[in-house]
Amino acid sequence: MHNYKISIIMPSYNGEKYIGRSINNFLSQEYPNKELIIVDGKSTDRSHAIIQSFVEKNKNIIWLKYPDKGISSALNIGLEKVSGDIIGYLGSDDILSPDIFGTINDYANKTDFDAIYFDSYNFIASENKTTFRKCPNMEFNRKNLLKYGTMVGMQDMFFKKHVFLKYKFDEENKYSLDYEFYLKISKENYKYLYVPVPATTHIFDNNISTDADGKQMREASEVFKKYAHWYERHYQFTKKMRGYFKKILLMLKFQ
Repeated sequence: MHNYKISIIMPSYNGEKYIGRSINNFLSQEYPNKELIIVDGKSTDRSHAIIQSFVEKNKNIIWLKYPDKGISSALNIGLEKVSGDIIGYLGSDDILSPDIFGTINDYANKTDFDAIYFDSYNFIASENKTTFRKCPNMEFNRKNLLKYGTMVGMQDMFFKKHVFLKYKFDEENKYSLDYEFYLKISKENYKYLYVPVPATTHIFDNNISTDADGKQMREASEVFKKYAHWYERHYQFTKKMRGYFKKILLMLKFQ
C-alpha cells in the first residue's frame, strides 16, 4: 500500500489555550507520511513559544512566521509551501480523530476521489457539551450547497493537491471561507467521497466559530446571493426551485 503524504495547514492567532493540544494530537497520529504547516506571524500571547518548542523537536512541523490578513490569507500562505498529496485544514483548537490519516490513506489506495469528507463532533465549551454533526446524505454539488448550506466543515474535508493548484481561498471572506470555496469549485466535475465517521472535534470557545453577533451569517448570506444569481443565469430552474431561491434572496435582503 502506498502512503500518500498528508499535509495539514493550521492558521493560528493567539491560540495558546488549545494549540499545544492540537499539535500533540497531530503528532499522535500513527500515520508516518505527514506534515503540519503552522501559519502564525501575529500572535501576541504564548503561541509562538509553544509552536517553537514543537518545531525544534519535529522536522515534519513547519512554522511560517508571515503576517496574514485572516484565516483565508493564512491558508493561501500555507498552500504556497505545502508538499503533500492530500491537503487539509485544522484550526489551532481542533482535534483530529484517532488514525484519521490512516483512514484517508486507505480510501486513497482503494478508490479515486478529488476530495474526501467526514462527519465531526462539536464541543460547546460554555455548556460543556459535545454534539455530533452528521453530513447530509446527498450529492455534494452547487444546488445542494445553496439549498442546505455548508454541508461539511472545512476541517473535515481533505483535498487532492491538484484542487489547490487551481483554486485558492477568497481572502475577503473571514467567516464563510469554506462555503465560498465549496461553491466556487462546484463548477468542476470533481469526485467527492463521503465517509460516515467523525474526522475531528471542533471546539467552540469564544473563537471565530462562535458567531455571537451574526457576522458569519451575514457574510454567508452575501456568498449565497452571489452564487444563487450565478446558478440562475447558467441553469434553467424548475418553477419550484426558482420560487425557493427568490424566497431566500428576499429574506436575505432584510438581514
